[in-house]
Amino acid sequence: MKRILLILAAMVPIAAYGYGDHRGRNLDSLERVLAQYTPDRLAVATAEEKADYVRTCREMAWGYLQLDGPKSMYYARQAIRTGRELDNPDAVFDMSILIGQIFWAREQYDSARVYYGQAGDALALIEARWDKPDRHDLEASQSRLWGTLGNFYAMQDSLEQFASYYDKAGAIFEKWGWWEDASTLHYNIGEVYLDAGDPKTSKPAYERALELARRSGDSLIIARAMYGLGHWYKESGHTAKALKYLVQADEYYGNHPREEVVGRADTLDVMNAAHKQLYRNARLIAVGAVFLLALAIAAYVVSRRLRRTRQTLSETEAVLDETIEELRPTHAESERLTEQEEKILRLLARGQTTPQIAEQLCLSYNTVLWYRKRLHAKLDVHTTGALVAEAQRRGLL
Repeated sequence: MKRILLILAAMVPIAAYGYGDHRGRNLDSLERVLAQYTPDRLAVATAEEKADYVRTCREMAWGYLQLDGPKSMYYARQAIRTGRELDNPDAVFDMSILIGQIFWAREQYDSARVYYGQAGDALALIEARWDKPDRHDLEASQSRLWGTLGNFYAMQDSLEQFASYYDKAGAIFEKWGWWEDASTLHYNIGEVYLDAGDPKTSKPAYERALELARRSGDSLIIARAMYGLGHWYKESGHTAKALKYLVQADEYYGNHPREEVVGRADTLDVMNAAHKQLYRNARLIAVGAVFLLALAIAAYVVSRRLRRTRQTLSETEAVLDETIEELRPTHAESERLTEQEEKILRLLARGQTTPQIAEQLCLSYNTVLWYRKRLHAKLDVHTTGALVAEAQRRGLL
């Protein structure tokens, strides 16, 4: 979370306001100029000289922001103090946000909140005095502060306030067609909600970030948005889709040598994790397939054994029934046929063979032979043809 939002802290507020990279300035020469403004000289300086002093202090504050935090804060405070003397709310607003960001980076959140409140007061004064029909610069300042406050409250896990400020900043970004900033904002919404365990809310934000990034045409912004979607799919367990977006993000990062090292490193980290998850899933699938195959084989074996057992029981039951039937006294014992014998006799009369009869009646081959021998003995014949003829003569068919 902190890594994500510190990146945005250096992007959205600065980009929206129009400041660039001041590290290329000759800070030493500017510092020599400011050294001439001793407290005594500054006290008697003209308004124009003080205005130049404020502008130079602002340049120095931004120039030292990434190089020397204490120096940056010193010049920012000098600009605020003199800016108030000149009734210059723009300088107070700008430098208050800068100092707030320094405190934020140090995790001194109470101090950061004080300076953000100071920036809000300065912005309210700017708004009250604004009399130009073109509100571009005013709304740039508004979105800058709202984006910064959104970042701040996300760090405090106050998602309701975070979403409120981001909504207001995003509306201005899209109104003026600042697609890069709008995409970055939605990317961070996705990161915040994913980090908070709300993937349902984060995915639409990532998708919106990619849509706005493509509208901007900036390949670095597109790469970041694709990275976000790849991260989302990876965290959601969709490894194949994660790799698809991460590979595309890596291709876009290749167009930016300066950002490629950091951006590609993050992308490759997620890609490696996604690959590991893919291999892990493949192993689980393989183990599952072997397990299912073993279950199928076991089920087949059990089924065959049950079938054989059922057949054996059926045959045993039939033999027992017939044995009991035969033990009963009867006057025509030698001519009476059991139900099973009658079935076999009819099938023999139709010309079916012993294997065919065994299959049809679910009996074994030897059991059918045993019944045939009993039929030959009861009808006192020795061939199948004679057996059928004798059965017809006696009216058994």
